[in-house]
Amino acid sequence: MTAVEMITREIDETEVLATRPGVKSILVATDGSDTAIAALSAAKLICGKVSADVHVVSVVEPMPIMLPTPDGMLLPPDFEKRREDAQRVLVSEQMKQFDPQNEWTLDVRLGRVSEAIARVAREQKVDLIIIGTNKHGLFGRIMGEDTATEIARLSDIPLLVASPMKRLPHRVIVGMDLNPDGMQCTPKVLSILVENPSISCVHVQPRSEWMGIDWAELDTEYEVAMKDRFSCFETEMRAFDLRPELVVLHGDAAHELTDFAEYSRAELIVVGVKRRVGRTRAIGGRIAGRVIRQAACSVLVVPNIVPKETRLTVVPDVTDVVRDSRLWSSTLRDFTARNAGRIVTLEVDDPDFGALVEAYNYPLLGVDFDHRDQSITITLGDTQGLDRHLTRTISKPQGVSVLSVNGRDTALSIAHGGGQTLLTL
Repeated sequence: MTAVEMITREIDETEVLATRPGVKSILVATDGSDTAIAALSAAKLICGKVSADVHVVSVVEPMPIMLPTPDGMLLPPDFEKRREDAQRVLVSEQMKQFDPQNEWTLDVRLGRVSEAIARVAREQKVDLIIIGTNKHGLFGRIMGEDTATEIARLSDIPLLVASPMKRLPHRVIVGMDLNPDGMQCTPKVLSILVENPSISCVHVQPRSEWMGIDWAELDTEYEVAMKDRFSCFETEMRAFDLRPELVVLHGDAAHELTDFAEYSRAELIVVGVKRRVGRTRAIGGRIAGRVIRQAACSVLVVPNIVPKETRLTVVPDVTDVVRDSRLWSSTLRDFTARNAGRIVTLEVDDPDFGALVEAYNYPLLGVDFDHRDQSITITLGDTQGLDRHLTRTISKPQGVSVLSVNGRDTALSIAHGGGQTLLTL
């Protein structure tokens, strides 16, 4: 793995966290197969530590629409009801070994799996959703990953993608970014999930070399921001009797997190997903999806929603909107001169597909306008090596906006086709 600055130690103790008062509510999703056993087992382990209400949900997907044949063969009118009843019997039998006292509730729904699970979670007002992970075979890998990622995108409730476990996790790593509003509910969830208060808080720092220039000022600024973020996160964790220690890695976030998890024999990885209020699609989820796909242990996905009132109070000091294409070249050239080498996130907000993150924690190489093609090109990536490099070309842009706060650029917005491409710094 990449060179690691380790500020932690191997966690082998078996100290048990003090149980915090209050009843927790958990939703476990199962399809009745062996894949769900890990999820049900995780719920039982949690119930052994805290008083928790457990709701089990199983989703039956509708059959494809079938047209009548010339012979007039049609599905029976109660066909879907029979399928739901059969699923209820199957799951009830599966639950018995985990709920011998018959205290858990069961709800069988008809619909799309991820949407139905997210809907039931909201209705039951649960604190945690648990599903099993299936990495066996191509079909299992594709369907398992898609379901987990979609649930995280649709729901603002933490999601545990459980691998088989005989105990609650002792070795836990939390992937920490620099977003001060992110992963707010992580301490609360970890307080009921882990059996050891020592947590490895891992931050993956992207490489910031550009054109052979020593970006010492940028690196110093980044390091200060990272330590400030960890200090705040540490305060939040200690309020729940958790003791985080900082580990700094360099490189690709998903790769480094899963690589370090394997190296440290972690039993749980915690990652965040950024979402917007009022949208059913996530902004992000790519790192979480890759971690779910690559990790050999359980993964806790913690969605982050910035409250609408919080976002409305954040007003930039200066918004320079440039609609005259004759000025775009000089505007973008000046923007590049001021910000080349800074770490950015590239988001695309499309009216048809929603908002998606195309690149996260990439160094900015430059932004340029081509008069001949009437297009704007954004170039991101590392200048040393070819591990990370991304170029996005925006055809027929409609406007360029530069947002600045306290004299420092914070975002570049390029309007196009009813949506926008947003570069945040």
